[in-house]
Amino acid sequence: MAIITFSYGIARADVQSETACYVYVPRDSSSKPIKFALRTYVDKDLKKEVGAFVQYNASKETIPLVFAKYVSTDTDSPGLGNYEISRVEIVDKKIAGEYVFIQSGAGNTQGKYVVYTKAKTGKRITLMYTGDNDADCKIVN
Repeated sequence: MAIITFSYGIARADVQSETACYVYVPRDSSSKPIKFALRTYVDKDLKKEVGAFVQYNASKETIPLVFAKYVSTDTDSPGLGNYEISRVEIVDKKIAGEYVFIQSGAGNTQGKYVVYTKAKTGKRITLMYTGDNDADCKIVN
């Protein structure tokens, strides 16, 4: 009689989180700047994004983002690290908008920005990258 033993291994992924901060400064000085923090989660073994969300102006509410596509924009000089990443925001189980995160200028922070398009109106705004350690940009639980 053979004895069969099953070993149940627990799958464990090495997931790294990263936070990036963005701001939109309206031309109208009576309006306040719009800021948000982007938190992404990347499986280091798979080298793949496994989750993301944004949180605006230190609001307690987070908005989940779903990865849509990645496009390398290094057409003339491959390997510079220029890209566009599209993510859609989900609010009340519906797509409420799209974020296109853009890295251009061979990794210069001046070349990092995001174009947000509201789904309902098609209105677009461009938010500039302010750095990963922006003191005004925090994830609030």
